[in-house]
Amino acid sequence: MNRGLCPRCLEVMNLTPEGLIEPHTLTRSLSCGGGGQRPMPSVLPVLERAIALGRMALQFARVERITKHEDGIRWETDSDHTVMLGIVACELAPITLDVGLVARFALVHDLVEVYAGDTPTLQISSVERASKEEREMAARERLVAELGAQSWICQTIGRYEAQVEPEARYVRLLDKVMPKLTHALNRCVAAKVVVDYDGFIAAHARQYGELATKYPEFPEILALLRASMDHAEACWCCDVCGESIQMHVDGRIPGEVFMDGFGEVACTEVAAWAVKP
Repeated sequence: MNRGLCPRCLEVMNLTPEGLIEPHTLTRSLSCGGGGQRPMPSVLPVLERAIALGRMALQFARVERITKHEDGIRWETDSDHTVMLGIVACELAPITLDVGLVARFALVHDLVEVYAGDTPTLQISSVERASKEEREMAARERLVAELGAQSWICQTIGRYEAQVEPEARYVRLLDKVMPKLTHALNRCVAAKVVVDYDGFIAAHARQYGELATKYPEFPEILALLRASMDHAEACWCCDVCGESIQMHVDGRIPGEVFMDGFGEVACTEVAAWAVKP
């Protein structure tokens, strides 16, 4: 019985028009350098693994973060964040780093959240941080159980979490810049849910101090982090008049705020005076 497959797919799936023939013994020979033959594994186990990975990727895309898109309505997902980090990290990578390795670390850096979920860290407590680490460890163990210790995904996550290679350290530091970009783009609407303006500035100061101590080998990225913090703070606008809070605090406009319809808000580049060393 023809199952609606073309002749090529019938051949690849080891089918005839009459039906399935030994699906678990499908092999395919390729010429090796020495002229020998090597069998390819059955296509069905590979297909099952690909489907499982695809399902994992879609589940990862449904993990929502505390930040939002430019409209201030749509939640940013882990997939959004991962793509943003990957693009920015590769484009801005210092010439001394392996950009390919940077891309691989960026791709898997938050993958444990497919099972652990995202944990907002802007105002995280020591108890919440300990819980986050425990859940992420359990998620890594689950990934190893499902994919195997030799899985590229598991091995790459392990290398990233070890934080030994400069590419891994670079990605982790730059990762902290991404929320500041989204805060600026959505006028801090998501941040306002969890913290007030003074708390926002204090959280930035605390985080910058910790990261500057931990990642002294990346002064340029630390400067970018500080600038992104200042820019996000400059884009925190009054809910009533829509003007920058810093305009009222400092008596000057650190970054022009413009609006294009309801909910469409963005800020220009932060002025030079706002970039702290």
